[in-house]
Amino acid sequence: MLSSDEFRAMPEPQFNQEEIKEGAPFAALAYVFFLWIFTFIFKKDNYFARFHAKNGIVIFVGNFACFAFMFIPILGVLFGILQLVLVLASLCGIFLSLTGKYERIYLVSDIADKLIV
Repeated sequence: MLSSDEFRAMPEPQFNQEEIKEGAPFAALAYVFFLWIFTFIFKKDNYFARFHAKNGIVIFVGNFACFAFMFIPILGVLFGILQLVLVLASLCGIFLSLTGKYERIYLVSDIADKLIV
């Protein structure tokens, strides 16, 4: 298994324009609530869309956890701020996917790389 430093040193995968064009709408949907499921159903062979869908899973689970813990009196504020950061990461992911970019989102992509889907 590669460490995170070794993984970052690996070259970025190259996608052809057709793969990006076909996967971009599904990649953008992957960042909206639980719609990442559609990416795995309809575009399971498109690696560009799968990369963004795995990021979408991490953001969805993080938002769900933050919402659950947001009602704790003192810690709720911290989880509310974290949820806002995750929403901003989701918006960033939508922008990156619609512009056809394969860029890593800090911490989210590190966790998503470890997912086996």
